[in-house]
Amino acid sequence: MLTLRRRIFVLLILFFFSQVLSKAPIHSCTVRDLFSIPYEYYQAGDIIIGGLTSHITNSFDEEDFREHPSIHHLLSLIVVPKNYQHLLALVFAVQEINENPEILPNVTLGFHIYDSYYNERMTYRATLELLSTHKQFVPNYECDIQKRLLAIIGGLDFKTSLHMATILSTYKIPQLGYGSFASDMQSTSFYKMVPNETHQYTGIVELIVHFGWTWVGFLAMDSGSEETFLQSMQVLLSPRGICFAFSEKTPGYTYTASYHDMLSRWVQIYKIIMESKANVTVVFGDSKSMISLRLLVLMGEAEYLANAPLGKVWIMNAQMDFIEMVFGNDWDIQAFHGSISFTVHSNDVRGFQTFIQLRNPLKVNEDGFLKQFWEQIFSCVFPNSSMKEVADEACTGEEKLDSLPTSAFEMSMTSHSYSVYNAVYVMAHALHAMYLSRWKRRVSVEEKRLVLQKQQPWQLHHFLKSVSFNNNAGETLSFDENMELSTRFDITNLVTFPNNSFQRVRVGEMNLQALPGKKISIDGDKIVWHRQLKQVGHDFIKIYRICRKVEINLSPRHDNTPGRYG
Repeated sequence: MLTLRRRIFVLLILFFFSQVLSKAPIHSCTVRDLFSIPYEYYQAGDIIIGGLTSHITNSFDEEDFREHPSIHHLLSLIVVPKNYQHLLALVFAVQEINENPEILPNVTLGFHIYDSYYNERMTYRATLELLSTHKQFVPNYECDIQKRLLAIIGGLDFKTSLHMATILSTYKIPQLGYGSFASDMQSTSFYKMVPNETHQYTGIVELIVHFGWTWVGFLAMDSGSEETFLQSMQVLLSPRGICFAFSEKTPGYTYTASYHDMLSRWVQIYKIIMESKANVTVVFGDSKSMISLRLLVLMGEAEYLANAPLGKVWIMNAQMDFIEMVFGNDWDIQAFHGSISFTVHSNDVRGFQTFIQLRNPLKVNEDGFLKQFWEQIFSCVFPNSSMKEVADEACTGEEKLDSLPTSAFEMSMTSHSYSVYNAVYVMAHALHAMYLSRWKRRVSVEEKRLVLQKQQPWQLHHFLKSVSFNNNAGETLSFDENMELSTRFDITNLVTFPNNSFQRVRVGEMNLQALPGKKISIDGDKIVWHRQLKQVGHDFIKIYRICRKVEINLSPRHDNTPGRYG
């Protein structure tokens, strides 16, 4: 037990608190660059679409304000393999558009992609890099027309999107977020490729009511919206006689000094879930929360010497995609068999899997992320690699992505990747509408290209707000009055296999335009429940009476903080 705990400690140190060392390169411009970003993916074009994805994590030293905040040479970057697909979706969409003579004829789209590293400092820096001339960090100046950026796609989580919007809204540059966002996200330049996360509150309530669950546990992962979620759940569930069996929040991580306290808290939460009579636990978090949840379960099973996984029903929000780090690809996922998740609606895109299968790190030199991703996911090294100390086998480039378990990397397009793919097409169709509107007389192809290149990013907003078209999957894309894409949520059931692969089975959907109480539709016959689950529902009257008694006893509470009732 002690050995396993020590191992988990080391892994989490790598995950949360990997140390960094630095060199500060000086560019040819007159500004000294103290804050360089190690990886990017750039493809030139007449018009550039920026991208800020989140598939690499690293921790940075706490600022002491005694020296310049330089970024050190990053030696301990850890890849979130599944999220690399988000980047590929952007590249694939641009490739499709450039090969399609019906969209932006004789105009070539390019792209410039950075990573957020799940860090506000790097997010701000990357956003400013996207606004600078390529290879020269000189924000607020346009040195040439080689990089004509008109819009940026990002970010994956609310905090990243918010940090980006702080800068982009100043310049009125269109930003298309492809991940979760809260209702208080206010920016006239921010377009949402996914529905507001508060829609899921209603969906979760209707799902609980549908199955007659009245004794439910709630676990809010550190995401920035956990208080809003728990308070909203209490308001929505109480009138329906649905009780909180427990209501817990995971602590946020800061620095190594508080790390042991976080581990102990995780074990406490596992014990609460394990001992609770509630068969259902609703988990709310962001894009990295699944990693913390899996560690929480792993720690708890080791601490209590569990011989079998928890026989619970996990209900998860759309942002909690089933991801893992490269160091956790051998962690058992059977505890999550039968989970039910809300996911942003997605569809199959023809040609995408073939595009992924053709990725070769020895042939795609422009992709600065690919070799690092390849080394970590296949545990091999390229010549002159910093990974030589942790892997001995040489990478051949012939390794196959489709040989990996789906918990590590999915070949079919995920919901977040589908949102990125659609965002590129939304930009292209808005640009095309602008392209057609800028002249009333016949002009040459070269004149059209130059006219489009001279347009300012703020001029694109009119065309984005009115965009409406069918994508390659046959679905109509348009924004509503709140600048949210008119879409829906899929409801999926997770079926796991012994080799740590899984399959998402679509068992229902949530229609945001439907009447209250009728927003979700479920095919219960398709759902596979956890093998250890003994009971799916509860006796309503018995639980309701218990809940009412607890509420009466707790009536003096005035702090609006959900209590633990079981």
